[in-house]
Amino acid sequence: MTLPEDSMPERAAVSTIELAELLEAGHAEAALAIIDRALGGAPGQIELLAQRSAVLLDMRRFDEAIAQAEAVLSRVPDQLLALNALAVSLVELNRLGDAFAVFRRAFALAPTNPRVLANYGNFLSYAGVHDVAVAAFEAAASLAPDDREIEVNRGMSLLRAGRFSSGWQAFERRRRHCDPLELEGVPVLPPLSLVPALTDRTLLIFHEQGFGDSLQFLRYVPLLAARGARVLLRMPPELRRIAASVDGCAGIVGPQKRVAGVDFVLPMMSLPLVFATDHATIPNQIPYLRADPEAIARWMAALAPLPRPWIGLVWAGSPKGGLDHRRSMPFSALMPLFDLAAGFVSLQIGTAGSQWAPPAHAATRDPTDSLKDFADTAALVAALDLVISVDTSTAHLAGALGRPVWVIDRFDSCWRWLSGRADSPWYPTLRLFRQPKPGDWTSAVAGVVAAFKERPTV
Repeated sequence: MTLPEDSMPERAAVSTIELAELLEAGHAEAALAIIDRALGGAPGQIELLAQRSAVLLDMRRFDEAIAQAEAVLSRVPDQLLALNALAVSLVELNRLGDAFAVFRRAFALAPTNPRVLANYGNFLSYAGVHDVAVAAFEAAASLAPDDREIEVNRGMSLLRAGRFSSGWQAFERRRRHCDPLELEGVPVLPPLSLVPALTDRTLLIFHEQGFGDSLQFLRYVPLLAARGARVLLRMPPELRRIAASVDGCAGIVGPQKRVAGVDFVLPMMSLPLVFATDHATIPNQIPYLRADPEAIARWMAALAPLPRPWIGLVWAGSPKGGLDHRRSMPFSALMPLFDLAAGFVSLQIGTAGSQWAPPAHAATRDPTDSLKDFADTAALVAALDLVISVDTSTAHLAGALGRPVWVIDRFDSCWRWLSGRADSPWYPTLRLFRQPKPGDWTSAVAGVVAAFKERPTV
């Protein structure tokens, strides 16, 4: 997204605060355009060039960010902003050894700079050194207590390390949006230990982040209903029908719909904090979502010509996600699966679905044109014997339906999968196949193939 041409100032000096505000609002292209216009009048300004490397990093143009940062550092070796941009870009491209060397340079120059400490924490978390990463984030937070990004990253690192109590608290800083009812003064539901009773209280739980996040935490709706609450869900169109299947849901409302008589609102991702969830109290009773039986029967009939077992495949997430370049794989990486004795069904929606090109010898089907929302996908998933997926909403859907799901996961696994595990306390039917090193899809897929051959049925 870009700003109008006449909003770009004709000046060489560019405000760091202004650029930060543009990036916070998602206007990275506008920020880059402002810098480039300013460089037109002052092409040699080191600060502007360093800012440019940071903006290119924000745009995930990592190779360009590296080239820009290295050009700056060739002239000013201790330019901290360029060092940060270079180190983080190297991490994003899985060049961990090179990144570590740059982080050491930056830390030696500025051991009390909160951004240096936070980025070093991100690197340590990526590398799987979670306790040390938490310490780095805590040091950064003590120097910049108002920096929301630092606190959120600290929270995710705590959660990845299994330190749930402090992790949920820190993760609350993620919030950027309020529900319309919050703006009207409806209070946010506090931790349940502070609420005497929910009997006859009306709660509105609202979707706030990714589809997979809501699918994972809809599991708390029956628990709220069991306490006597009337639970309404504010959901985007893609989730409305499947969310309505959860026990205890009293109704679904649209994004801007006004609702009278609501006592509390709560963002979906705050439910674990409200329930003080720890390892022993993760609600993992499945299924908690249900597909339409008639739709399942139709899929069973449609897939009958394929040999069993029927395996659904997902190889990419939404390209809008900031980590999608790491969690998604090229379709070609799945080719070893097609030598297995099975029938394969594409579940891949979005632009990546056009990559579907299985070998001629494989028994396959691509029914994705029929999948209009998650309820449609749920019926198809419920008919399958196994889902093999990267870390996407479809994996959460399969787990919530109680279907066997094998997740081929990136090296720097999401916080919800914890660390060093091949299973998940959130989904009893889920199995994880992690990259042994960054970017190594080949080994992860080989692990799936070996596991399939080791078991007589799925």
